Amino acid sequence: MGYQALYRRYRPARFDDFVGQEPIVKTLRSQVMSGRIAHAYLFCGTRGTGKTSTAKVFARAVNCEHPDRGEPCGTCPACQALAAENNLDILEIDAASNNGVDEIRDLREKVKYPPQNGRYRVYIIDEVHMLSQGAFNALLKTLEEPPAYVVFILATTEPQKLPATILSRCQRFDFRRIPSEQIIRRLRVALEEGNIAADDAALARIARAAEGGMRDAWSIMDMCLGYVVQEEGKKLTESLVVQVLGAADRGFLFEFADKLISADAAGALGMIDEMMRMGREVQVFVRDVSAHLRSLMLADVCGEESAAALLDITHEDAAAYVAQARRTSHTRLMRMLDLFLQSEADMKWASQPRFALETAAIRACEPEESLQLEALISRVDELERKLREGAVVAAPAQQAAGAQAEAPAAQEAPQPPAAGQAATPAASTPAPAPDAERVWQEALRKAKQKPQLFGMLRNGRLASSENGLFTVVYDRVTGGAYVKLLNMEKKSEEVAQLLSEAAGRPCKFRAAIEGTVAESDKSVLAAQQEAREQAQNNLSRVFEAFGRENVRVIDGEEH
Repeated sequence: MGYQALYRRYRPARFDDFVGQEPIVKTLRSQVMSGRIAHAYLFCGTRGTGKTSTAKVFARAVNCEHPDRGEPCGTCPACQALAAENNLDILEIDAASNNGVDEIRDLREKVKYPPQNGRYRVYIIDEVHMLSQGAFNALLKTLEEPPAYVVFILATTEPQKLPATILSRCQRFDFRRIPSEQIIRRLRVALEEGNIAADDAALARIARAAEGGMRDAWSIMDMCLGYVVQEEGKKLTESLVVQVLGAADRGFLFEFADKLISADAAGALGMIDEMMRMGREVQVFVRDVSAHLRSLMLADVCGEESAAALLDITHEDAAAYVAQARRTSHTRLMRMLDLFLQSEADMKWASQPRFALETAAIRACEPEESLQLEALISRVDELERKLREGAVVAAPAQQAAGAQAEAPAAQEAPQPPAAGQAATPAASTPAPAPDAERVWQEALRKAKQKPQLFGMLRNGRLASSENGLFTVVYDRVTGGAYVKLLNMEKKSEEVAQLLSEAAGRPCKFRAAIEGTVAESDKSVLAAQQEAREQAQNNLSRVFEAFGRENVRVIDGEEH
């Protein structure tokens, strides 16, 4: 017989072999011993946590003639017959490839036949969420009232996709992710059986990479053992596991984080180049850096004891995370984590993922003082732009307010009708324009759901927003393609819709090259002229209400 993969060789054959699912195993054992076997079960959980293996062991246990504490004995005729590959009493169906109505109708016909060797005929339907709606409907009646000798076990990684009518007919068992220490113990048993030495750090790395899945851990172990030379003194080391996974080792990540914390951008870029020369994947490295920064953040917030439990690491490792986290502020850790998470998303659309990683590293190295100064400059620029853009539109309201402030004689005189007349033109005064930059940033946030559109918009700069027309300008050298694409009717309407949702009023959008005036500006100029005429009319009404000699215009244009 040829080589057999570890996850197949060590597939649990008894309930005692399972790790991490003690409550489920205890319940199923009790049902076998008491004879209270349900007609339908739902096993759900992430990949590699033992759903299908549990279903197979349970199927043998309910058919065993002499179960031992709910375990199949393995020696009775029923157990021996069920252990064969071609037994007809345990049928495993892959719903991913048999998801139609015809397959379920065929199953409904087969359930009429009683079992050949045991007491039950067990149907294990794997990845049951892949069944079509019609197949679910065809399964309903049989699932609700099957023959007394039929047991259905449905297994899925996505129970939320199952109809409520299916869920209500099953006993549901949720399989948990297996803790790292239990995965390590199981791996070490297999290594001892094969007389293979391994470092604790290597097994811990495999367990973390498996993310709670025992099958993933066996697969990674299989790859690693392929590199181990079976000679005296050779053993499985953490560096070998890192090499197989294509990830950065823990020391490299701590050193890289040191460069970011100390604002050593040149050193961080040098380490990225070193990582690339070693043939590592950029996406894998970014995920590792994000995970490391998350660990630092949790260590900073929770302390050593809680971090060790949350991160599933030793107290020594937790102390190292706490020590590094205390070298910088919590706010900066959060900002660095946001930068690398964003770079991971940007890499999906970047032709050169390395550029996104290097950009994130440089931004992470920027000191907080420079960021505060940059934010202040941005706010000043925004305020100046608001003053320039809002002068015409806000002038009528300012003039009305100025008139009320500068006409004490008119207000002191007993003229209530005049005051009532002044309220009428004020009510017809147009409302000031909304915060353009806020609307633009909100639209950008909404555009993140469409990465390609967001990638084009974030490279532009909001230049104006007069009369609901948002103009975004791009660099002369690199912005030509963006302008051409965004001014297409479909894209322009898509962005205008985002702006309208953010502003709460109809908005329009256009893109332009910075420093140029497009032909469509004529309509903007016409709208501006109309606004000026409206402002002049409003001002005339104020003069009529209060008298020209009692009104002084503040910050307005002379007409």
